[in-house]
This record gives sequence, C-alpha cells and structure tokens, in this order.
Amino acid sequence: MRDIPKTELSPDNGCIIDTKWNVAPLKYHACAASMGEAPTLTEAPPMPEIIIYDHAGFRGAYARTNLSFLFLGDFWNDRISSLIIVSGVWQFFRDDYYKGDMWELGPGYYECFFMEKGPDDVVSSFKAVSLTWGRQ
Repeated sequence: MRDIPKTELSPDNGCIIDTKWNVAPLKYHACAASMGEAPTLTEAPPMPEIIIYDHAGFRGAYARTNLSFLFLGDFWNDRISSLIIVSGVWQFFRDDYYKGDMWELGPGYYECFFMEKGPDDVVSSFKAVSLTWGRQ
C-alpha cells in the first residue's frame, strides 16, 4: 500500500465519497460494468472541478477534485479557507452529509470566500450541483 499524503482527499484519510454523485448528464459509477443500459455520452461536458486550500490567499495545503464528499476526512474537515471553482456550481455545508448551513458558489477565485459568505474553516462536506449556473 502506498503512503498517501495526509492532505489527499482519500478514503484512506477518512473522507467519505458521495457514491450517489449525479450532475446530469454526468453520474458517479462505482464500476464501469455496473453501468448497465446507461447511455454512452457522445459529447464531453465539462466536469465540475474545484481546488481547495487550507489557508486564505490560495496558500498552504491544497487538493483538486471532481468528486462530491459526504465528509472531508481527518485533514480537511473544518479547514477550507480559500478555493478556486474551475467549473460547475458547488454547495458547501457546515456539517457532514450535506447538513447545517449551506453556501452555493459558481466558477471563480475565492481568496477568502468565507469572510463574505460565512465564517472561515467550517466546511465538513461539499457537492457539485450543476455544470453551469443555468441549472439543468
């Protein structure tokens, strides 16, 4: 087993990936064989993507992901201070399993976004909810 950094968004670090991730037309598949009769996409829609940082000003540890997390794990829980939303619309929650206060953000650079959107270092879960601001 490889030694993973404590900052990696991984189940090995206590993270819980949302296996019901679904942002039409994209969907999380645990196994390619389990897709069954799901239609194959013929165009490549932009994947929702974010980069999170543990300090304001895009400093400190960072992680990049396309996945939604029911719990951010041992390192990232209550630690996000700034982020870049590369694509998609994302919801950030104070508590695990998408509970508690919620903040919704679209593409952009958020150097210290919780100063305007709420208190710093309180996010325990987040999910992609749309590929663009115009909800599908």
